[in-house]
Amino acid sequence: MIRINLLPVKAVKKQQLGKNQLILFALLVIGAGVGNFFWYSDRDRAATQLRASVDAIKKDITELDKIIGEVKNIAAEKAKLQDKLKVLDTLKKGRTGPVKMLDAMATCIPKNVWLKSMGDGTSGEMSIEGSAVSNDDLAEYMKALANVVWTPDGMGRLVEATRPGATTSRVELTPSGQIRDVPVDQVGVFFKDINLKTSTLRTAGPELKVVDFSLTLKANYAI
Repeated sequence: MIRINLLPVKAVKKQQLGKNQLILFALLVIGAGVGNFFWYSDRDRAATQLRASVDAIKKDITELDKIIGEVKNIAAEKAKLQDKLKVLDTLKKGRTGPVKMLDAMATCIPKNVWLKSMGDGTSGEMSIEGSAVSNDDLAEYMKALANVVWTPDGMGRLVEATRPGATTSRVELTPSGQIRDVPVDQVGVFFKDINLKTSTLRTAGPELKVVDFSLTLKANYAI
């Protein structure tokens, strides 16, 4: 009987299988390495783009901060200019206010009323002392003070009180004497808070009595 030794064949097969496994493992390692390389390259490219985007945003923020700083400076300069204009306006009103007030006062003194003194009171009030032939003349004077108004065309006297729902007031301009209908929002009352403090009847001569009075009021220099 012939015997065949199969051990060398099995050994060759085992060696071939081992080589194949090594080759497969090597291919897997190489594939993993190639895959990692491409993945790392992709992540690196994405990171580079992200850094570039962040740098661009930071640059934009810097530019915006610069613009905001310039705007703040402009706002500060504007505020300073407005403050200066307010000071100039106050000085202008302080210069022209008394002139307007004396002009207004002169236009509303009735024939039978004369003033003795004028002065500054408390809380911006003015005090006036004078005499009138009668209480009716004093009442006429106080009404005349209340009717002194200021319009875009100058000083005037309110001829007719504003009616409910009316859009204009009838004003007699001084010194022209022209009567015009002026929009209500363009008519400013010059004297306000007119208060009679004292009123005393005294004898000034044979069969002559006068009313000595004192009152306070405020002049609206803002118009």
